[in-house]
Amino acid sequence: MSTRTSSEDAAPARDSPPVDDETPDEEGAFPRLTDDQVAKLEVGGSRRPVHAGEVLIREGAPDNDFVVVLSGKIVVVDEGDADGERRILRVHGPGRFLGELGLLEGQVAFFTAEAIEDGEILVVPAEQVRELIAHDLVLSDLILRAYLVRRHLLIGLGSGFRIIGSCFSPDTLRLREFAMRNRLPHKWFDLEQDERVEQLLRSLNVAPEDTPVVIWHGEKVLRNPTNAELARVVGLPVPAPVPDAAHDVCDLVVVGAGPAGLAASVYGASDGLNTVTLESIAAGGQASTSSRIENYLGFPAGVSGSELAERAVLQAGKFGARILVSAEVTGLGSEAGNHVLRLADGGSVHARAVGSPPGRGTASWPFRGSRRWK
Repeated sequence: MSTRTSSEDAAPARDSPPVDDETPDEEGAFPRLTDDQVAKLEVGGSRRPVHAGEVLIREGAPDNDFVVVLSGKIVVVDEGDADGERRILRVHGPGRFLGELGLLEGQVAFFTAEAIEDGEILVVPAEQVRELIAHDLVLSDLILRAYLVRRHLLIGLGSGFRIIGSCFSPDTLRLREFAMRNRLPHKWFDLEQDERVEQLLRSLNVAPEDTPVVIWHGEKVLRNPTNAELARVVGLPVPAPVPDAAHDVCDLVVVGAGPAGLAASVYGASDGLNTVTLESIAAGGQASTSSRIENYLGFPAGVSGSELAERAVLQAGKFGARILVSAEVTGLGSEAGNHVLRLADGGSVHARAVGSPPGRGTASWPFRGSRRWK
């Protein structure tokens, strides 16, 4: 197999386990499913053989299947910045499952998964898994907890896409804030401080004055993308890029996806309303940046802001609410008896009712900080 560390002669990094050894589960990120749990998942899935060298998940591509290892071993790999810099992150054996938070939220994969032994896997469509964990408390907690920790680990390892730009550039700061606030695995290369940047830009035929750029392991290059463009690449839901003359009218639009906005989305969608939530930067609002929240109802031991946000997003999605990021509301009007919310990119959303929960962190619009249901 071609997977290796950044150079053939270098010793494996501390986070790169030997290929033959399964990664120990020290943080609850890699639990092993019981036979009963595998049987529940198998109802909506199918078994199939895999062969050594077969790629099951490709970094940067849509991740649509929940994969359980039944026999053999699978490695999880970070593709690196250029050819030959692949880094082994994890090794999984029988009973373990692949994926991380992006699978449940419809994002692309931030890693590659490859078989290193012949074996057998169980493949379950992601939609089936979302449906199952919405009704199975034990399985839901097991998978969601593992996926939340895995996302945290990927961010800490600097996996995912790369941002190259100057620390003095407003656009670099904008992209970094968008990536961090949306809890997206990425790594930043400082144009002024990192000696590898010049060589990396040369290999991509990018001039320093054309930065910031976003790259996927040396292949896809986005030159100073907007937040919406980056969101589309990683699979975050954003408003349609071109206004549609034949607008669908939703029942309820919630402006701002902080804790209050997400709660309103859950309540509206669970009552059967066609609910859309608009957020200018990232779901979770300012609360998502807190390392620990001690005074939020239902979490007596406290909860991190990022975990609270991710759980709320998944809960809203369970009831059918659509949460759109990079959706800055700049105006409110009316048309044919419905409310029309105008967006900064020129688009609009039509709704029968509009809500702006109180507090900071709502999307930027004329009624920030006040409660309005119309």
